[in-house]
Amino acid sequence: MNALYYIVIFIFVLICLLLVGIILMQSSKTGGMGSGIAGNAALDTAFGGGGADKLLVKITTVLAILFMVLSIALNVLATPSDSESSVSKSSVIQGEIDAVPAVKQDTTGN
Repeated sequence: MNALYYIVIFIFVLICLLLVGIILMQSSKTGGMGSGIAGNAALDTAFGGGGADKLLVKITTVLAILFMVLSIALNVLATPSDSESSVSKSSVIQGEIDAVPAVKQDTTGN
């Protein structure tokens, strides 16, 4: 189980970095970072005039879906230090919440 957790973490970080890079490469109405790095000429010549933007949007969509799925998977997976699932050990779920002590009010007016 430990190896699976670390593999999922590695893939998650990789997808995060790819998602940031793809978002920064997209062209914006004001030029953005994509036009500053490549001048948008490299992407336009490689994929055609409007093909680059459509491709980057599709890649962004796929990476965003993978990001959300892996986020949920990492939440469900137990961390390697846990012997049981973190959900089953939660005191909130088991109803073991301690009562919050009452705050004493000062009735003297100070």
